[in-house]
Amino acid sequence: MSFRSTERQTPYSVLQFRGDIAMHTRKAITEAIRKLGVQTGDLLMVHASLKAIGPVEGGAETVVAALRSAVGPTGTVMGYASWDRSPYEETLNGARLDDKARRTWPPFDPATAGTYRGFGLLNQFLVQAPGARRSAHPDASMVAVGPLAETLTEPHELGHALGEGSPVERFVRLGGKALLLGAPLNSVTALHYAEAVADIPNKRWVTYEMPMLGRNGEVAWKTASEYDSNGILDCFAIEGKPDAVETIANAYVKLGRHREGVVGFAQCYLFDAQDIVTFGVTYLEKHFGATPIVPAHEAAQRSCEPSG
Repeated sequence: MSFRSTERQTPYSVLQFRGDIAMHTRKAITEAIRKLGVQTGDLLMVHASLKAIGPVEGGAETVVAALRSAVGPTGTVMGYASWDRSPYEETLNGARLDDKARRTWPPFDPATAGTYRGFGLLNQFLVQAPGARRSAHPDASMVAVGPLAETLTEPHELGHALGEGSPVERFVRLGGKALLLGAPLNSVTALHYAEAVADIPNKRWVTYEMPMLGRNGEVAWKTASEYDSNGILDCFAIEGKPDAVETIANAYVKLGRHREGVVGFAQCYLFDAQDIVTFGVTYLEKHFGATPIVPAHEAAQRSCEPSG
């Protein structure tokens, strides 16, 4: 894919006015998404900033409707829902909730659980869409709407958050496209799959606990061990510095193999998931693989800045 457009102006012919406020319409958003390169039948993983898009007639529900219109009845829309009550931080790497908190913490139920707003409010509206399916991993829960929804979301077990055996792996293998609607480049969740499968040493691991709901309504706390998606290597886990996802996405954009444009007022990117993941795996293995590309005496000081 090679189309690029950095034009930020939105013609007023695609806006409706409510008082003095210009409102983006479903038709305009659908057309803009299609102009980016989204086609009927596409499998689309969306990362969105509703604030960046701007005022929309009908709000987030209209954005969901526009996405579904863009891919049509044969297409599928996917999002990273996570869980607004995830005890990830509270149980991270051996931390433990007190007994009362463990007894009263609600178990994860895909049918009723809220979504984590840090990954975008749009996901809550995807969860509420008719026919939506949601995966069973509490912290990495995915939502999908469309013909591939069940295939994408099941199974999704603890220990397989974003890597092998996850909905993200199936999304990549099924030829999905990642769409950033005003979301930053560190939002490309598919690149966490690249982190998981790349053959590089010294990957960071985390453990945490989740309250799981059993078939008979019983609650069981279970421990998960996963790659650290907040910093796959120590040098990518420094506060205030780019993580691996942002680093790889920035390098990929420079190649011009993506599509870029404007939806509403939001700067947007469309990536072929297989292509950016392949690039990401190669990038990580080239710069951080078992055979260092820097002299041995410099290896201990190696940062996450690419060295070649």
